[in-house]
Amino acid sequence: MTIFIIIICIAVAFYIIKPYVMHYDTVLSYTGGLGSGKSLISTQMAVRLLRKNRWKVFFHNLRHPKHKIAKPVLYSSIPLRISKKEWVYKLTPEHLTLQAKLPEKCVIFIDEIDSYASQFDFKLPNIITNFDEFCRFYRHYTKGGYLVCNTQATDNLVLQIRRRMNTVYNLMHFKKWFFVFYTVKVRNISISEEIKTIETEDVEDNMSTLIGVLPIFCKRYDTYCYSGRYETVPEAENICYNRLKTNKVIKCPRDTVKPLTTSDDVQ
Repeated sequence: MTIFIIIICIAVAFYIIKPYVMHYDTVLSYTGGLGSGKSLISTQMAVRLLRKNRWKVFFHNLRHPKHKIAKPVLYSSIPLRISKKEWVYKLTPEHLTLQAKLPEKCVIFIDEIDSYASQFDFKLPNIITNFDEFCRFYRHYTKGGYLVCNTQATDNLVLQIRRRMNTVYNLMHFKKWFFVFYTVKVRNISISEEIKTIETEDVEDNMSTLIGVLPIFCKRYDTYCYSGRYETVPEAENICYNRLKTNKVIKCPRDTVKPLTTSDDVQ
């Protein structure tokens, strides 16, 4: 009788916890609008998968002391802190174009992946050949590594790469609670060939709520990490309206204008 009660309790606990658990695969993608929590959750997942692989390597080295594997590391396209003492390695285009080798069981995090592999750049050889091979054989080349990325819209991501992602987590309605916890609504978007559909098996699978803990003692990343690009843009003279009517509709300039933002990284 006691065993039966324990089984029932475990089943109930699993049913309650299930909507708040996010599953993972070799390639994970998160999408959502501005402030939807995709950077927070995707970086947390990248660190979680890194620790998972480190435990795998730890037990492997115990079983095979003569064939030890190096401690897995995390590469990121943005500055990211694993702990107070450990930072990630910088991800470079050479890694993604197969010009620089990645270590075994490493984890890669790419923020705003469509800025590297945009749908509008699908004809670039480095995308349709190198990066496509990188994503296709990533699990083989890293012998069990993980690739975590995010984007504001998967439709902006080049199709060849989009096909490699079986499930995309769409995030919305991100809220902070008492500066400690957060909640965010999650939808699973299934991608198969050229067809993208939202799973509708039942309400629970289609829209669930993820509960997490905000990093309090260790700031893992800067939510405005790209703000330095905007510092080179000169300030303009502010013109105030003085009446409630106007005849001008704002339009994009016909002449080509080069953005005054900068891509120079400051050390």
